Amino acid sequence: MGTVSSYVYGTPRIVRFLSVGAAASLLHLLVLYLIQLSGMSRLLANFFAFEISAQVNFTLSYFITWHDRTPERPTVRYVIERLLGFNAMAVTTLVINMSVFALMLLYIHFMIAGVVAILAAATANFIVSSLLIFRRREGFSRGTSSRWRF
Repeated sequence: MGTVSSYVYGTPRIVRFLSVGAAASLLHLLVLYLIQLSGMSRLLANFFAFEISAQVNFTLSYFITWHDRTPERPTVRYVIERLLGFNAMAVTTLVINMSVFALMLLYIHFMIAGVVAILAAATANFIVSSLLIFRRREGFSRGTSSRWRF
């Protein structure tokens, strides 16, 4: 591995998770802001922003956060199964996100409500991703990184 990949994959998983999450969250907030400019309801705009950022989140999670738990030469079936599992989990985090967002809209600015909603869903995302979607699989995982293995 080169120096950049050694640095990235040598970084504790929680840092990689938070970095990927931050990138997906910023995308979510940008898309939320841009869509609501069209006049679409803020709740519907948040839904579309969530869905777009979830697909980017999966891609970055696959290649960065959970890289060591993926095969070196994954099959199309393997990737599709992870994608479907991730999107099934995203339905749950969407419910969390939308519920918190709708509640927070009553009290705070919609962009701050978006941040609070993202934070509320992030914990569930990490736990489900770690234990189910990107769990260690004997014969499939690339390595057994000991740094913050959760």
